Amino acid sequence: MRFKVWVMVLLLMSLTVVQASAEMMAPAPASASSFEIGLESGMNFSYLLGSDASNLNLGGATSSRMGFVGGVYLSLNFSSNFSIRPEALYEQKGAQISGTQTNLETDYFEVPVLAKIGLGLPFLNPSLLIGPSFDWNTIASLPSGTGAVNTNDLGLVAGLDFDFSKFCINARYELGVNNVSSSKNLQNGTFTILMGYSFM
Repeated sequence: MRFKVWVMVLLLMSLTVVQASAEMMAPAPASASSFEIGLESGMNFSYLLGSDASNLNLGGATSSRMGFVGGVYLSLNFSSNFSIRPEALYEQKGAQISGTQTNLETDYFEVPVLAKIGLGLPFLNPSLLIGPSFDWNTIASLPSGTGAVNTNDLGLVAGLDFDFSKFCINARYELGVNNVSSSKNLQNGTFTILMGYSFM
């Protein structure tokens, strides 16, 4: 399973490099802004995956946890269809024990560095988002026996972005590469929806 994931990631990254090279060689329109700065916020649905995710002895199965996501982004525009989008986000992750109000909390400060590739379609101006996310744990609340929470994670992000003038909305999925816990095979999986506003 892990091998298949890495093969898919390498294929996507190869396509991204080819597309990026073509876009960077094309001159940007004179009216295009060279960069944008904005705010974004939204919500996510996070869960734990891995071989130990269903064997934590928590008195119930784990399900997704709904959390808050928010921060800032910078869009470096190389052409009308290609940009690099670094972000700084605070993101609540973890899981919930089914049938209870108990959350397993693993919140992170995250720095995604995403390639934004326009799909060349006129309706809603959709773009592909793909790239890594560098994550640092800020809050950790896991049950005893799961081990200490690792202080950092590396995420692989893929999603779609839609632009409406100065507003944008995007949906993405992030797969954690590193284990959440030092002694368990547990990774973060997160679906996120964000709405942003560019003020520059």
